[in-house]
Amino acid sequence: MQFSTDVENIFTQEEIKDILRDEQNFYIEHAEKNWLNRYFKVKAMANETQVPSIVSSISDMPHGSSNFKKSKTEMYAIRTIQVSEWLEMLHSAIQSLSPIEQELIDLKYLRKRNDGSRYSDEIIYPQLYIGRKKYYKMKREALDILGRKLYGVFSERGYS
Repeated sequence: MQFSTDVENIFTQEEIKDILRDEQNFYIEHAEKNWLNRYFKVKAMANETQVPSIVSSISDMPHGSSNFKKSKTEMYAIRTIQVSEWLEMLHSAIQSLSPIEQELIDLKYLRKRNDGSRYSDEIIYPQLYIGRKKYYKMKREALDILGRKLYGVFSERGYS
């Protein structure tokens, strides 16, 4: 309790609200930019049926040497595992949301229309039987939760 009182003495209520809003916006942006907007690309990588070359190189260089080349087979296997783990982590985070938030995220970010574009918000909130204002509030809260759960989980390399 003392910490809260000290913070309120340093910052005004309006400054505290701004700080919390900035923090929420950070996590929302993280969830959208680093996870949900990459979903279809990563999912496509997971579904690739490309078979790597079976030919592997043999070297007498130590494994940690900068001249050592990893085999294409090994690199393909590692990438496949990483992509599967990425998708599993995203779906696990989504499962932690309430059922209506899960459906919102699914409709907005994990499904596409026949023409390949995403569904607009105006199409989604009537399907969820909620009003526009409640929809946008729920969307922000769901994205904030996802961003917090997924922040720092994986290095973002290789999934862009």
